[in-house]
Amino acid sequence: FPVTIGSPGVGKTFLAMYKAIEEVLQKDNPFKEVVIVRSTVQTRDVGFLPGTLEDKQEIFEMPYKEVSSTLFGRADAYDRLKEQGYVRFISTTAIRGISVDDAIIVVDEIQNMTWAELSTVLTRVGHRSKVIFCGDKFQNDLVKSKNDVSGLGQFLEVARTMSAFQEVVFTPDDIVRSSLVKQFIVACSNKGLLPGN
Repeated sequence: FPVTIGSPGVGKTFLAMYKAIEEVLQKDNPFKEVVIVRSTVQTRDVGFLPGTLEDKQEIFEMPYKEVSSTLFGRADAYDRLKEQGYVRFISTTAIRGISVDDAIIVVDEIQNMTWAELSTVLTRVGHRSKVIFCGDKFQNDLVKSKNDVSGLGQFLEVARTMSAFQEVVFTPDDIVRSSLVKQFIVACSNKGLLPGN
């Protein structure tokens, strides 16, 4: 299972979604769907928000809507993929107790997951499924929390001992979002600052 690590703008989420959707839509593939898993760390307990669980999670699906729109050249691409059963979104809040079979699982923003969340997600991978993890250790929203600590370091420590593990590390040289983003990330790095925190 690959784990992609790198700064903002290198295309971690875009590449993972592109490859997952491409494979799921190929004829004669073993996968039925792309399952996107993400922590809702900014609203860790989404219970106080109005609406259904799906309504509460919709804001966290925005990056995947943008990627799908770019890939297919239409604003409703993500919603169409969901309607047709090719894409499903699950937050770590609602993942316990399930097995994800016949799917490509894209686990995004893993730096915002605790050890419990990361280990729970990995233990949901079922038959004929594969998983791709994406994250950036420097965009950790958990640093603002006294109760939650990122499990990324611990997760990588364990994963690096597994034969199925593959680590892909992007550098600021890999930034493709824009030249402005690249210049900013490099300038932050030169000053010892972490963007996004």
